[in-house]
Amino acid sequence: MSARGQFDEYFYKGNSTAKPTAKDTGVNVVYFTNKCNLNCTYCYEDLPGRPPQILTREQIRDTVDAVLERESDPEVQTLFVLFGGEATLEWENCNYLMEYAYERKKFIHFNLETNGIKFLSDKFLNDFKNNYFYKHGHMTIDVSFDGIGNKERVFHNGEQSTSSMLKIFKRLNEHGIRFRIRYTIHNLNIHNAYEDMKRIIKTFGPQRLITSVAWDTLDDEQIHSLRTLRDSLREDWINNVVTVPICELFCDMCSGCDDRKELKTYFSDEGNVTTYGNYENSPVFHDFKEKETKQ
Repeated sequence: MSARGQFDEYFYKGNSTAKPTAKDTGVNVVYFTNKCNLNCTYCYEDLPGRPPQILTREQIRDTVDAVLERESDPEVQTLFVLFGGEATLEWENCNYLMEYAYERKKFIHFNLETNGIKFLSDKFLNDFKNNYFYKHGHMTIDVSFDGIGNKERVFHNGEQSTSSMLKIFKRLNEHGIRFRIRYTIHNLNIHNAYEDMKRIIKTFGPQRLITSVAWDTLDDEQIHSLRTLRDSLREDWINNVVTVPICELFCDMCSGCDDRKELKTYFSDEGNVTTYGNYENSPVFHDFKEKETKQ
């Protein structure tokens, strides 16, 4: 089955017209750094021991210019995903990109993908809360948290991050910071995912729970469990048992998004890593690895 067919079967139930697709628009993922304050065991970037790679201001401008040349229509939203490594380690550069892009186009949105660790800092939390783009609704924040599978998300000293994440979600709620949680379904949490996801929604109260699937970790029996998971959660949504949207699983049942992006494009300090269809399988990320072999 094709990647798109696999996606539709498990999430859209074959309804490929659930949301309109905005032609020539992309999920524009910007890698600000390959450094991270966690050392997750399953990280696909394979970062330990690799030389630092950080976007320069010139590279940031070039990235924004390339995206806005393709997405020049002022009536169509442009989306930048602030990514890493851990993007908050280069927060000044994140702000530089947002300011530069917003000067050039107003119908624009920024999505910060973060492990959330920096929110343990009072200074960073207050800086974020008072950030112009967050305050004016131009930025959303996705905090990654895999529930029962979170034990694989460890600090560099091997300490598990789960207890820190509980403090982070509490702090975000106490300060009224809006956030979404990104939950990756994989072989370590698939059999507990149904109760796990409902518990996360009830405990932390995110605006949305955004799911993705690590397909290559699932065997045939676990993929069958994924269908059961989808159907159970969709029934809970219909019956108002689950009242927070679960993105991807509910995408043909929820009217919370305006459109679906056609493309996905990655940018790092090596330039444009690759562009492909938004619902195709992601190619292996090798930009950081190739750079190391060149030195």
